[in-house]
Amino acid sequence: MWFAVSFTLSVAASEDMVIHGGTIYTADKTRPLAEALVAREGKLIHVGTLAMAEQVASPDAKWIDASGKMVLPGFHDSHIHTFLGGRSLLGCDVASAETIDHLEQMLKSCFSTSQEAWLVAEGLNLGFFDQKGPSLVWMNALSDTKPVLLRASDGHAVVVNSVAMTLAKVTQKTPTPPAGVIERDIRGHPTGTLRESAMELVEQHLPPETFEARMVTMQAALSEMNRYGITSAFDAWVGSDDVAVYRQLDKNDKLTVKIRAALAYGYGDLFTLDSLEDYTRMLKQRDALSTKRFKLGAVKLFVDGVLEGETAALLSPYIDSEGNDGHLTYEQTSLNKIVSELVQGGIQVYTHAVGDGGVRSILDAFEAVRNDLGDSDLRHQVSHLQLIHPDDHHRFAQLGVVANFQPLWALPDEWIMSLNLPVLGMKRVDRMYPIASIADSGAVVVAGSDWNVSSLNPLEAIEVALLRQDWIGNDQLASESLNHLPILNRAERVDLETILLAYTSNGAWGMHQDETTGRLMVGMAADIVILSEDLFTTPVQRISSVKVERTYIDGELVYSNCDD
Repeated sequence: MWFAVSFTLSVAASEDMVIHGGTIYTADKTRPLAEALVAREGKLIHVGTLAMAEQVASPDAKWIDASGKMVLPGFHDSHIHTFLGGRSLLGCDVASAETIDHLEQMLKSCFSTSQEAWLVAEGLNLGFFDQKGPSLVWMNALSDTKPVLLRASDGHAVVVNSVAMTLAKVTQKTPTPPAGVIERDIRGHPTGTLRESAMELVEQHLPPETFEARMVTMQAALSEMNRYGITSAFDAWVGSDDVAVYRQLDKNDKLTVKIRAALAYGYGDLFTLDSLEDYTRMLKQRDALSTKRFKLGAVKLFVDGVLEGETAALLSPYIDSEGNDGHLTYEQTSLNKIVSELVQGGIQVYTHAVGDGGVRSILDAFEAVRNDLGDSDLRHQVSHLQLIHPDDHHRFAQLGVVANFQPLWALPDEWIMSLNLPVLGMKRVDRMYPIASIADSGAVVVAGSDWNVSSLNPLEAIEVALLRQDWIGNDQLASESLNHLPILNRAERVDLETILLAYTSNGAWGMHQDETTGRLMVGMAADIVILSEDLFTTPVQRISSVKVERTYIDGELVYSNCDD
């Protein structure tokens, strides 16, 4: 049974904040519920009964009645791209397009008023097209006078028109770069879709963004994160530009999310952001570059690609391509050496791995390094985890590796059913995103959005984790009718507390913030979110409709949609 126990910290009197009423969920497994919280000078000084809160709160305390609502620790998004998210907010974002006709309307609306030299849009849904992406004819219809670049919502492909390819000098003779794909027609001519490292062939020709513009973009993203109750985030792929902006934002008291960042790995051909010299310098100076709310604490490795481009590494080949089992970015010996060097440097390893071959490869590397160097408390993370071979489920707990899922993807949408199913077969589709299996094995499970790849809203992802079906299409269904909608592997549904812990205390642990935030406990930071409804009593199919009413970080109100 859950119960409320009082905990009080004796400190000097000052103006306090008291939150009481409603359901106060602490994310502390030993004492999950409380009647009231008291915060003073950014920290919680009381978590427990209302009677004790009345005794310890200062006479001029601000009282907030949360009756009928839910109070919980601020959400921890364990995989996010702050700059890319801000760019989607301020630019042309077409992720919400429901059909290809709707997509075309949105693009025409954006481009008709654009005065920019390049026409750029974010969030292209590749599920509207076949395996090779949009045709060049379709792209050229968007503009035959200006270069057009559409970034796919998975972050692993761009699509361009003929003007853009001409400017970038991408032709039939252009060699495919290492770790990249240039989609071509039967005559070998590029069709405009560039994947993985090949994206840089065109991206490098876009006009550069100023530091001031980047500051505006990042601030827009942070405000949006606060709007959805996010108080901590793991920025999953940063370079020197991002580090400089984060440091300046914190200096200006404008960093309203606690950020742990993974520096883009500086060697190789895939997704590097800085020169090798700058990468090496930042890695050595990571402690000095960190600030109060910004920590440069990890390095990001891309172990493989994505399934829709057939670049994710598989243990068995894609069924439409004889012998093709995708691409590992590193040979196993090289990956082991990279991980070993990072671990010896005391650096957390944060990885992208989508296919079961990619997941096994990085787990093998972690195991080899642990056997060689012994255990560490670096809390390495493997993110995405679309396919994990059942033989590897137990290894996350065994190796102390954090399983970083994006729960919003665990539904049978057009990406999985139109792009993945034809090349994988139903047997593999039926074991995608095994969140429950990994949680049941004893591993630490955390959750993130991968924004701007998909929606930032944790409440949408929480609902999908519980039901594994279309979180919009089920809104009007009665609970007894939910199974009428398609479900992606119902055996991998999790309970509400499992996914709440992934977004709170587990997320904080994975970010090395567990001693300061992630739970509502005395001495912890007052990083708090207040929801419009109690998730434990809300019909599951309505969780995605629950609203964030207030977000606090260190006791400071950084978002409110309330009148008072």
